[in-house]
Amino acid sequence: MANGEKSDALINYKKELAFQNEEKGKRAADFIIANKELAFQIKEKSKRTKELLFANKALVFQNQEMIKKSKELVNSTKVVDALEKRVKERTKDLESFSYSVSHDLRTPLRAINGYAKMLEEDYGTLLDAEGNRLLGEVRSNAKKMGVLIDDLLTFSRLGSKGITKLLVDINKLTETVLSEINQSMTHHAKIKFSYLLPVVADYNLLKHVFTNLLSNAIKYSSKKENPLIEIKSEQKNGELIYSISDNGVGFDMHYVDKLFGVFQRLHAEEEFSGTGVGLAIVQRIIQNHDGKVWAEGKEGQGATFYFSLPDTANNK
Repeated sequence: MANGEKSDALINYKKELAFQNEEKGKRAADFIIANKELAFQIKEKSKRTKELLFANKALVFQNQEMIKKSKELVNSTKVVDALEKRVKERTKDLESFSYSVSHDLRTPLRAINGYAKMLEEDYGTLLDAEGNRLLGEVRSNAKKMGVLIDDLLTFSRLGSKGITKLLVDINKLTETVLSEINQSMTHHAKIKFSYLLPVVADYNLLKHVFTNLLSNAIKYSSKKENPLIEIKSEQKNGELIYSISDNGVGFDMHYVDKLFGVFQRLHAEEEFSGTGVGLAIVQRIIQNHDGKVWAEGKEGQGATFYFSLPDTANNK
């Protein structure tokens, strides 16, 4: 091989060697970078592993707490069930007692009223004005007691009375109730209602509800110059809501919880007559229909009584 050729081969060899060294350098740099990336990933995985272990411990703790609360809930449910059973038993006993007492009071009450009437008829002319007044008070209070006993008997019977549900035309029911009220009492109230939504309910019990609420609205607005009563209905969230509003004396909302209690009255007997049982009867009837009853009012500016019933007629 000539010297020139040897020289060219050497140059090419050196170039090849330099190229390989350069490639090795690049690979070494890439390896260093990859190694750093791997170290970072290992560090991140270690960090995530610690977080996972911590989250797992938290999850185990939460599961233990949930198990603990579930056991407590089961125990509390058993307690609630036991309490409900006792309440139902005592309520049943109380209803039986109320019925028995109310029923037994009827006989002596009829005797008092009967003897007072006989005394008035046979000896009324012999009594002075004060004597006749007192005799009138005896008969009046005997009559009030009779109404109270009737209300108590109605209230006690509601606990055991079965419910027969049918589709009720509320417009016709309202017309019937108003006709009966107009025959039994004199009033000058203007009563407004248009189309009232029908509902599936016990006709007779619902009639009792409307009779009580409308009678109250007429009574408590009777001292107004232009008493106005409005009956409305609406469909909302799977329920039918009925309202009866009046522009009467109203009431203080601080005492709204007392409205539906037995014998609870917000007005004196001398101002407005009543037994304090009517709204309690309304509440029990509506609750027995799986509904709710509530009221809103303001002193001197009237009141509105609401009740809701499940809208089973339109949700089939």
